Amino acid sequence: MEDIMSYFVKLTVGLIGVMIVIRLLGHKELAQITPLDFVYALILGSIVEESLYETTTPFYHMLIMLAYWGLLIYVIERFAMKNERFRRVTKGRAKLLINDGKIDDKILNRHNMDVDELRELLRMNGVFSLREVKHAIMETSGRLSVIKYAREQVPVRSELLDNFKENSISYLFIDGGQIEYNALTAANVDENWLEKTLKEETGHRMEDIYVAEWSESEGFFVQPK
Repeated sequence: MEDIMSYFVKLTVGLIGVMIVIRLLGHKELAQITPLDFVYALILGSIVEESLYETTTPFYHMLIMLAYWGLLIYVIERFAMKNERFRRVTKGRAKLLINDGKIDDKILNRHNMDVDELRELLRMNGVFSLREVKHAIMETSGRLSVIKYAREQVPVRSELLDNFKENSISYLFIDGGQIEYNALTAANVDENWLEKTLKEETGHRMEDIYVAEWSESEGFFVQPK
């Protein structure tokens, strides 16, 4: 029983420690993680695993290792932000893989890629032919940023219309029949405004609505209960 409780405590503390260290990496999607970030995660996992299953390892050793590893990550990341040469060595830099419609085979080989893999990355960007691509940049995360030829791009509203509505943020004011007060605050409105405006614009009472989304440019989208 004592061993089980020890596992529970180690798992809980380990999870909290890993979450704190991951926060040091900043708000990144998985696709934005660089090779260096991947190494961070691998070593973090090994620290927790060793402390969890190695019974001879004192509990406080895990805390010390997590604290040191977190500090090391923080120092490296801060130094990389301030030193461009160090950042290029540790994180790499973006490469122009397709320039003016021509594939740079040297960059392609350096990334251990063939043209078929390049076409796969393009398809993930909604591009299904090499002839559409004017420039393509291989980011440090491994993702591909694509600039199409102008003739292949979808026209924007300003090219088609002289008068059009500007896009605006939408807010979810009612979710599952419950008022989202944080959304009201973010939109700088209150419950009285919501009740009055809903009735005027949709004809529904607030208590009869399951979902209510609102934006300044489009007004309300509602689904009754």
